[in-house]
Amino acid sequence: MWTSNLADHLCLKDDDTKVMLFHQIFFLEFHKDTKSSILPPDLVEETARTLALLIPADKKMKIWFSQKQKALGLDPKAGAYGPLNATARQTEQFNYWRDRLIILKQTFDEAEPHTLSLWWYDDRKKVQWYNFWVAALILLLTIVFGLIQSVAGIVQAWAAVRNTPS
Repeated sequence: MWTSNLADHLCLKDDDTKVMLFHQIFFLEFHKDTKSSILPPDLVEETARTLALLIPADKKMKIWFSQKQKALGLDPKAGAYGPLNATARQTEQFNYWRDRLIILKQTFDEAEPHTLSLWWYDDRKKVQWYNFWVAALILLLTIVFGLIQSVAGIVQAWAAVRNTPS
Protein backbone atom coordinates (compact mmCIF):
# COMPACT_ATOMS: atom_id res chain seq x y z
CA MET A 1 0.00 0.00 0.00
CA TRP A 2 1.25 3.44 -0.82
CA THR A 3 1.21 6.37 1.56
CA SER A 4 2.00 10.06 1.42
CA ASN A 5 2.66 10.14 5.16
CA LEU A 6 6.33 9.60 5.99
CA ALA A 7 5.40 8.48 9.51
CA ASP A 8 3.53 5.48 8.04
CA HIS A 9 6.48 4.31 5.91
CA LEU A 10 7.17 0.57 6.47
CA CYS A 11 4.20 0.13 8.82
CA LEU A 12 2.25 -3.11 8.51
CA LYS A 13 -1.52 -2.95 7.96
CA ASP A 14 -4.45 -5.32 7.45
CA ASP A 15 -3.39 -8.02 9.90
CA ASP A 16 0.26 -7.74 8.81
CA THR A 17 -0.52 -8.61 5.19
CA LYS A 18 0.29 -5.21 3.65
CA VAL A 19 3.18 -2.82 4.14
CA MET A 20 2.87 0.94 3.74
CA LEU A 21 5.47 2.57 1.46
CA PHE A 22 6.12 6.31 1.27
CA HIS A 23 6.29 7.23 -2.40
CA GLN A 24 6.87 11.02 -2.35
CA ILE A 25 10.57 10.85 -3.25
CA PHE A 26 10.47 14.22 -5.04
CA PHE A 27 9.35 15.75 -1.74
CA LEU A 28 12.22 14.08 0.11
CA GLU A 29 14.81 15.14 -2.45
CA PHE A 30 13.52 18.71 -2.31
CA HIS A 31 14.06 18.72 1.46
CA LYS A 32 17.47 17.13 1.07
CA ASP A 33 18.61 20.01 -1.15
CA THR A 34 17.06 22.74 1.03
CA LYS A 35 19.27 24.19 3.76
CA SER A 36 16.33 25.00 6.07
CA SER A 37 14.80 21.52 5.89
CA ILE A 38 13.37 19.94 9.01
CA LEU A 39 14.27 16.48 7.69
CA PRO A 40 17.79 15.15 8.24
CA PRO A 41 19.58 14.40 4.94
CA ASP A 42 20.34 10.87 6.17
CA LEU A 43 16.62 10.18 6.61
CA VAL A 44 15.94 11.20 3.02
CA GLU A 45 18.68 8.95 1.66
CA GLU A 46 17.75 6.04 3.92
CA THR A 47 14.08 6.22 2.95
CA ALA A 48 15.09 6.00 -0.71
CA ARG A 49 17.28 2.99 0.11
CA THR A 50 14.34 1.22 1.77
CA LEU A 51 12.40 1.62 -1.47
CA ALA A 52 15.36 0.24 -3.43
CA LEU A 53 15.38 -2.69 -1.00
CA LEU A 54 11.67 -3.45 -1.37
CA ILE A 55 11.22 -2.60 -5.07
CA PRO A 56 13.99 -4.46 -6.92
CA ALA A 57 15.25 -2.94 -10.16
CA ASP A 58 14.43 -5.84 -12.47
CA LYS A 59 12.36 -5.65 -15.64
CA LYS A 60 9.18 -7.24 -14.24
CA MET A 61 9.18 -4.96 -11.22
CA LYS A 62 9.70 -1.85 -13.36
CA ILE A 63 6.69 -2.81 -15.49
CA TRP A 64 4.63 -3.47 -12.34
CA PHE A 65 5.66 -0.16 -10.77
CA SER A 66 4.96 1.74 -13.99
CA GLN A 67 1.42 0.36 -14.05
CA LYS A 68 0.89 1.24 -10.37
CA GLN A 69 2.41 4.68 -10.88
CA LYS A 70 0.00 5.50 -13.69
CA ALA A 71 -3.05 4.04 -11.95
CA LEU A 72 -2.41 5.54 -8.51
CA GLY A 73 -0.48 8.70 -9.35
CA LEU A 74 2.68 7.62 -7.55
CA ASP A 75 5.93 9.55 -7.67
CA PRO A 76 7.90 8.04 -10.61
CA LYS A 77 11.16 8.33 -8.67
CA ALA A 78 9.91 5.85 -6.06
CA GLY A 79 10.66 2.95 -8.38
CA ALA A 80 13.76 4.40 -10.02
CA TYR A 81 16.45 3.26 -7.60
CA GLY A 82 18.95 0.59 -8.50
CA PRO A 83 19.68 -2.56 -6.55
CA LEU A 84 21.49 -2.44 -3.23
CA ASN A 85 24.66 -4.46 -2.74
CA ALA A 86 24.90 -7.03 0.06
CA THR A 87 26.47 -4.61 2.52
CA ALA A 88 23.88 -1.90 1.89
CA ARG A 89 21.06 -4.42 2.52
CA GLN A 90 22.19 -5.20 6.08
CA THR A 91 19.89 -3.82 8.78
CA GLU A 92 22.87 -2.29 10.54
CA GLN A 93 23.13 0.15 7.62
CA PHE A 94 19.71 1.62 8.48
CA ASN A 95 19.43 4.00 11.41
CA TYR A 96 15.97 5.49 11.03
CA TRP A 97 14.06 2.53 9.60
CA ARG A 98 15.97 -0.38 11.22
CA ASP A 99 13.26 -1.39 13.71
CA ARG A 100 10.51 -1.41 11.09
CA LEU A 101 12.68 -3.35 8.64
CA ILE A 102 13.39 -5.97 11.31
CA ILE A 103 9.67 -6.28 12.08
CA LEU A 104 8.95 -6.54 8.36
CA LYS A 105 11.57 -9.29 7.94
CA GLN A 106 10.24 -11.24 10.93
CA THR A 107 6.69 -10.99 9.62
CA PHE A 108 7.81 -12.18 6.19
CA ASP A 109 9.74 -15.12 7.66
CA GLU A 110 6.80 -16.17 9.84
CA ALA A 111 4.24 -16.02 7.02
CA GLU A 112 3.16 -19.38 5.65
CA PRO A 113 1.72 -20.03 2.19
CA HIS A 114 -2.00 -20.75 2.16
CA THR A 115 -2.64 -21.86 -1.43
CA LEU A 116 -1.09 -24.57 -3.57
CA SER A 117 0.49 -22.08 -5.97
CA LEU A 118 2.01 -20.16 -3.06
CA TRP A 119 3.47 -23.43 -1.75
CA TRP A 120 4.99 -24.09 -5.18
CA TYR A 121 6.70 -20.69 -5.45
CA ASP A 122 7.67 -20.31 -1.78
CA ASP A 123 11.26 -21.51 -1.56
CA ARG A 124 12.37 -19.66 1.57
CA LYS A 125 12.65 -22.94 3.50
CA LYS A 126 14.09 -25.42 1.02
CA VAL A 127 13.93 -28.51 3.24
CA GLN A 128 10.29 -27.86 4.12
CA TRP A 129 9.51 -27.19 0.44
CA TYR A 130 11.06 -30.49 -0.69
CA ASN A 131 9.42 -32.45 2.14
CA PHE A 132 6.01 -31.04 1.27
CA TRP A 133 6.26 -31.90 -2.42
CA VAL A 134 7.76 -35.37 -1.79
CA ALA A 135 4.88 -36.10 0.61
CA ALA A 136 2.38 -34.79 -1.95
CA LEU A 137 3.93 -37.00 -4.65
CA ILE A 138 3.85 -40.06 -2.37
CA LEU A 139 0.19 -39.38 -1.55
CA LEU A 140 -0.65 -39.07 -5.24
CA LEU A 141 1.20 -42.28 -6.11
CA THR A 142 -0.50 -44.10 -3.22
CA ILE A 143 -3.91 -43.05 -4.52
CA VAL A 144 -3.07 -44.02 -8.12
CA PHE A 145 -1.65 -47.43 -7.20
CA GLY A 146 -4.52 -48.00 -4.76
CA LEU A 147 -7.04 -47.36 -7.53
CA ILE A 148 -5.13 -49.66 -9.90
CA GLN A 149 -5.07 -52.39 -7.24
CA SER A 150 -8.79 -51.96 -6.56
CA VAL A 151 -9.67 -52.19 -10.25
CA ALA A 152 -7.43 -55.25 -10.65
CA GLY A 153 -9.11 -56.90 -7.63
CA ILE A 154 -12.59 -56.20 -9.00
CA VAL A 155 -11.63 -57.61 -12.41
CA GLN A 156 -10.17 -60.75 -10.78
CA ALA A 157 -13.26 -61.25 -8.62
CA TRP A 158 -15.53 -60.77 -11.62
CA ALA A 159 -13.46 -63.23 -13.69
CA ALA A 160 -13.50 -65.80 -10.87
CA VAL A 161 -17.26 -65.58 -10.46
CA ARG A 162 -17.81 -65.78 -14.20
CA ASN A 163 -15.65 -68.90 -14.59
CA THR A 164 -17.10 -70.90 -11.70
CA PRO A 165 -19.23 -73.88 -12.80
CA SER A 166 -22.84 -73.64 -11.77
